[in-house]
Amino acid sequence: MRDALISECAKEEENALYTSTNFFIWLRVLKGLRAALWVGGVAGSILAASHIVRGADDGKIFMAAFALAGVLLPGIGKAIKIDSAIRDFAEGATKFKNLQGEFRRARLVRSHKAVTDFEEEARKLFKAMNDARKPSLTPPEWCFKIAQRKIKAGHYDHDAGGIPPKPTGDAP
Repeated sequence: MRDALISECAKEEENALYTSTNFFIWLRVLKGLRAALWVGGVAGSILAASHIVRGADDGKIFMAAFALAGVLLPGIGKAIKIDSAIRDFAEGATKFKNLQGEFRRARLVRSHKAVTDFEEEARKLFKAMNDARKPSLTPPEWCFKIAQRKIKAGHYDHDAGGIPPKPTGDAP
């Protein structure tokens, strides 16, 4: 029983690692897209205004395009609800990252408790994991592929496991 629970905690720890990493990658993309939409809108407005101030008759088509960009780009961000997507993915990424740590602690530390106590704690974590999955957030597949590559390359391996004991005595 204990070994099966430890194994399940390890699997859920890995699931949480992949999901949180996937979400953090997609979150960076969403934040960049939001910034591009706003910067594009501001730039379009500035360029349109500069043509108007100059009184350039030859740039009417550009002036119209820049003015349109100034109005449309921020509106596109609102229409696709990018702010709420950023909020939802940030919340989800944090939940999964926290669950990853909790499953690791359950596997390494709490598994040494009495089996019934360990099982009770594991059940709470499994429920929390199921609750974290309820929003069904789905970043694009390519985000998962990047996350998978980064994890397999060791980007998220802890250095803590290799900390040597503190020196004693006359060690330099």
